[in-house]
Amino acid sequence: MKRGFIAALAVAATFVSVPVLADDRKDIDALYAKLTQAMKNKDADATLALETPDFVATSPGGGKMNGKQFAAQMKQENAGVKSIKSIDIKVKSVDIKGKTAKVTTNFNYAVEVEDKEGHMGPKGKTHIMSMIGEVKNDLVKTAAGWKFKSMVHGGGQVMMDGKPFNPGGAAPHK
Repeated sequence: MKRGFIAALAVAATFVSVPVLADDRKDIDALYAKLTQAMKNKDADATLALETPDFVATSPGGGKMNGKQFAAQMKQENAGVKSIKSIDIKVKSVDIKGKTAKVTTNFNYAVEVEDKEGHMGPKGKTHIMSMIGEVKNDLVKTAAGWKFKSMVHGGGQVMMDGKPFNPGGAAPHK
């Protein structure tokens, strides 16, 4: 009798938890859609609403920034962007455990920039800068929904006009 009750409870728990996980996954996908839209709109402030107050972003080199610092960096970078050609964030994996989730994404974006100072070749020339890479996020479910708690940028490949580019390197000579 006891075994039958435990088995019935396990089956019932399966039916109860599957919709909850499915709803959580749907909500997490919606969070990434909001992030993508904020980036397309060059709206760094909108990303702050998607983060917890203790959000931490870690760069490929290990540097850390809080949400406000990260938004300020985005604003500075966006100032040189003439147009956004594409932004795509694909959720690669999601591991939901209660009110926390670990998410790995692949991203691909391309922007048109004007080299006003000649750092990447002739002064005033426009370039298409693109990057592909991977980001790992820790999310937490709050009363307001899923939020980003941390972001670890795993690096990626940067291209300028379709050719590999080292952002820390010297300007190409032509």
